[in-house]
Amino acid sequence: MKRLLLLSSDDRARYAEDVQTALALPAGAPLQFRYRERWVTPTLQRAVPSGQAGGLPAIVGFVGSDKSRPFLLPIRYATVARAEYVADMFIFKLRLGGYVNMQPFPLSQPDLMAKSRELISQLESNGKGRFYPASSNFPQMPEEVSDDVPDRWLATARRLALHPTFANSYFLRVAPVETQHGKELRFGSDGRIEAIDGQSLRIVTNLFGEQYAPDAEFKLTCSADDANLRVASDDLYQVSLRYDSVEFWLHSAPQSYDTYSRVKISLASEKAAAVTIPANVPLDLVMRRSKSRTFRRWIAASAGAVLVALPAILGPGSPIQMRIAAALVGAGLLAFSGAVLSSPK
Repeated sequence: MKRLLLLSSDDRARYAEDVQTALALPAGAPLQFRYRERWVTPTLQRAVPSGQAGGLPAIVGFVGSDKSRPFLLPIRYATVARAEYVADMFIFKLRLGGYVNMQPFPLSQPDLMAKSRELISQLESNGKGRFYPASSNFPQMPEEVSDDVPDRWLATARRLALHPTFANSYFLRVAPVETQHGKELRFGSDGRIEAIDGQSLRIVTNLFGEQYAPDAEFKLTCSADDANLRVASDDLYQVSLRYDSVEFWLHSAPQSYDTYSRVKISLASEKAAAVTIPANVPLDLVMRRSKSRTFRRWIAASAGAVLVALPAILGPGSPIQMRIAAALVGAGLLAFSGAVLSSPK
């Protein structure tokens, strides 16, 4: 096996939401796909328990459930971080990569359906007459290219909008989280982003809808579930354009211990007359206590304790002005060390 093809469908709304999430997440983010045994090729079924599937490159895509309107579109490249078999479920834990080059996939619905019919036919042939959404034997797909990320995302969204399930939906892209100084924060091996407390974080989002319906009232929101991490910008944006870019800012309060927070960015409509598929992007953040701030507090506390004790050490023979000054400065340093300092380096 060289690469896996992992497809989600629109049999259920949750499956279609997984497609939206796969399209929206930043590169490096974790994503999980689950399949019942009957939807996984026998070759892949044998590879998962033996550990051969772990580390393999994969392509995540969407396949329509209506066989009269064939539709298959690859969306993202990924890497299988871990694959396991639990009960009768195969679970693939992925780390997302770049967007698939959409050049081989036409932007007209009839031509894209014809291309999809060809791909599905090849998959059924490889499966000996059966179609498997999770397969290790599939037609050749475009090679991964990591440049022009916003353009590739938009090209994928425009083709997804040709399918009835997504025709009235908005699509979301969340760029990598950055610090206030423009440093990109990457996902760790555990799928979480680490940042230093006291910093401001910037998240840029792009949104696109093939059709704009004012009455649908699409809303883009950002929320954090921890008291130590708050949204420092407007947390709600009312969508009024077919294409737009929106920034969210987060700020972490200085703290005495490491904390975990989940940030959720959502793009959805509660009033759309037609069926829409929401886009939900969860981001797990670990806010680390600043080591430099801790060191500065320790230095201030140590110096303050020495100065407060200095009058007693010097004794009554020393000038009273010196003893008063040392005590006052020491008390100030002790108070300073008890405060939470900002601007960590």
